[in-house]
Amino acid sequence: MKEIKHKNYLITIFLLSIKNLFDPNVFKWVLYSSILTLITLSSIAFGIIYYVKDWLDTGIPFLGNFLIYGATLAAIWGSTILFVPTSTIIFSIFQDKIIDQIEGQYYPEANKELKIKFFTLFFAGVKLLGWSILINIIIFPIALFWGSSLFWIPVNILITGYLISKEYTEALGLRKLSFIEVKELRNNLFWPCWLFGILGALLFFIPIINLFAAPLVAILVSHTLNTKGYNGPISD
Repeated sequence: MKEIKHKNYLITIFLLSIKNLFDPNVFKWVLYSSILTLITLSSIAFGIIYYVKDWLDTGIPFLGNFLIYGATLAAIWGSTILFVPTSTIIFSIFQDKIIDQIEGQYYPEANKELKIKFFTLFFAGVKLLGWSILINIIIFPIALFWGSSLFWIPVNILITGYLISKEYTEALGLRKLSFIEVKELRNNLFWPCWLFGILGALLFFIPIINLFAAPLVAILVSHTLNTKGYNGPISD
């Protein structure tokens, strides 16, 4: 295993992950994931518009359409409640194509003769949806009371970053380890994984770029687990 030992390993992992994201053998799967995510979220937005357009209709053609489409798109694309879990679930379809490519290239001994668990990120996406709804229900009233966006945005990013780091670390760790081993590994790598989770939360807020956030976070966490967590091949 090519372990990164120096103190700037997080920067090295970040730059390496950006490079990996655009590697032709990886990017094609990233592109498939992004296109499918775009189609899925657009379908969700269309469905919401179809069912709520009568409620938002003001009787003024331009203003009514603006409210309907503007509010719906803002809710879907500007919120992490649906975007993060949906993109994570979609990415889970291609997760092994991407992660296996990364591990096969950089950590062949850690990827050799292991019984890989499939679609762990699918369940991570489902859990992210539940957590996101619950957390936003809890902090939304507090945000209104304590200053709206001045409170909401940083707290949302920190909490969403934690949830992303938790679920992605567990999902990728469970491909090889037991739940108890993953829990210990997550505790040992809490800060670097949370940092990458916060980065992911920030990227999920940026239109277009957020389509690539899930694959990038998965690659970042995968490198972190392999360089600082695993110690050679680990049996299932």
